[in-house]
Amino acid sequence: MARRMLWLVGLLGMFSSAGEADEFCLLLAETYHEQLYCELQALGQGQGLPPLRDFRRNDDMTQALILKRPAAKAGIKVVLPRQAVAVPARLDSTVASPSHRAVQHTEASCQLHGTELHCGANRFRLVGNRANHRLAEGVLGGANRMAIPKAQGQGVAAGQGALPGYLNRAYRQYLHKMLEIGLGGSTFSYRKFVYLFEDVTARGLDFSERFETMFDFLKRDKQRMSVGEGLPDTSNLDPGRCEQLEPVLVVCDGGHKNYLFRKDN
Repeated sequence: MARRMLWLVGLLGMFSSAGEADEFCLLLAETYHEQLYCELQALGQGQGLPPLRDFRRNDDMTQALILKRPAAKAGIKVVLPRQAVAVPARLDSTVASPSHRAVQHTEASCQLHGTELHCGANRFRLVGNRANHRLAEGVLGGANRMAIPKAQGQGVAAGQGALPGYLNRAYRQYLHKMLEIGLGGSTFSYRKFVYLFEDVTARGLDFSERFETMFDFLKRDKQRMSVGEGLPDTSNLDPGRCEQLEPVLVVCDGGHKNYLFRKDN
């Protein structure tokens, strides 16, 4: 019981430092090593790890060495990058370049009105997180999978061949699954999604399997930890950074925060 309380206190302190007190560790993880860090915390092997903000200050090799011993205790292998394959430079969460856009935005320009996004004649409502009692039965169970398709010839060259189309489909699947388990208010932007893809595949790992592991941990956390249902603050959101991925779904890259809007029925 004491160990459990110390773990929760550590997590709350970490969230507070990152300005995300209502989110789970894995919702803050933007790299492979950060995902492992959070998985070790969830498995009770993170007592000797530094706070996430300090862990992030280390280079790739130092992070691997920090994780190696607790990961071994948990039966997890820490995979280093393949030789001669560089892990992408850390993403600046305040920049959204065209190469990190999910789609080419061709819809009418959108206007933000509080928690509504008006795109032409269409109205979209801001999505927040949802408590477990509002979810469909069984979505937090082991049978529910992220089911991101496997990429053929996946790699870090995200601007070549059919890879952009794959990443677009994979991102949509990711968003739908996050909505399904009530975490639509805590999603990665497309830029961060692509960045994690590049980081994972640079190490020779399977991206879909890595996200399946992440999804399992998120479902476990969601079962035992509550989430606030308050809507995210949109006061600094630029509607020009919004894209309509599907007829009923708009995603907005707010830099440090990603926003989803769903079309009114």
